[in-house]
Amino acid sequence: MTPVDPAAWQLVVPVKGGAGAKSRLHPPTGISRADLAFAIASDCLAAACSGMPRGRVCVVTSDAAVARVAEGLGALVVPDPGQGLNAAVSAGLAAASRGGSTQDARSEGHDLAVLLGDVPALRAGDLADALAAAAAHERAVVPDADGTGTVLLTSRTGHLDPAFGAGSAARHERAGHRRLELDLPHLRTDVDDDRSLAAATALGLGPATTACLAAAGATLPDVQASVHTFDESTGAGSALLDDGQQVAFPADVFARSALRHLRTGQRISIDLAADGRTVERLWIVGIGDDQRIG
Repeated sequence: MTPVDPAAWQLVVPVKGGAGAKSRLHPPTGISRADLAFAIASDCLAAACSGMPRGRVCVVTSDAAVARVAEGLGALVVPDPGQGLNAAVSAGLAAASRGGSTQDARSEGHDLAVLLGDVPALRAGDLADALAAAAAHERAVVPDADGTGTVLLTSRTGHLDPAFGAGSAARHERAGHRRLELDLPHLRTDVDDDRSLAAATALGLGPATTACLAAAGATLPDVQASVHTFDESTGAGSALLDDGQQVAFPADVFARSALRHLRTGQRISIDLAADGRTVERLWIVGIGDDQRIG
């Protein structure tokens, strides 16, 4: 199949807003989870719409504020049927495949793509690069930074069966989507919890999320972890985040901490690198910011 211009895509972006959105996030004091989720969605939609022709983005949401933002950006808004993420995606695909009309996408040769609406560090160029790469394949999937979830799902056949949820990248791959391990961290860093928000912040958040977190001088909460392994001879080791993911800290990070020893199970605070898997700084819980080393 001959690659096509990325501008030919019909892009569906599902967004869950309101108090039930992003339940695993713990915003800084003074910021509601609903406001933070709205800011994240706003930045994602702004970046996506700026990189697509007007009318080629379909936003599926039941949140009135998100709908207003989407309409202001020139996107088609479709009501979320309220039956979960995959049902929302399917509703958006049905509308996008018609191009907002009654004409079927297959006769027009529309290329369909789904982007999750929780990527606050997204840049328009990253989306364009990903769609250009996906255009070389009949079906493709771009996994999230962890490699297990899906941030972008595409099909050039005019038909797409979403299977989002935990472990969705593997399910989509088994369904015939070519896995694309693209070097696009701004696209692949979706935000579901405190760790991924820290990773997105390290990459550079969009203006809405930046302003939200800056309100009243708020700062991101420290990422907490427990020491998993520690090599006394080198100073290198690893830690377990509270969600069970293992992250590594090299010897030079421990050396800069000015600590002398770590024991398995010890609680520490850490700063994560943009990849979300490597520790850039660590310190003992309870030491103030002014005493951090590194």
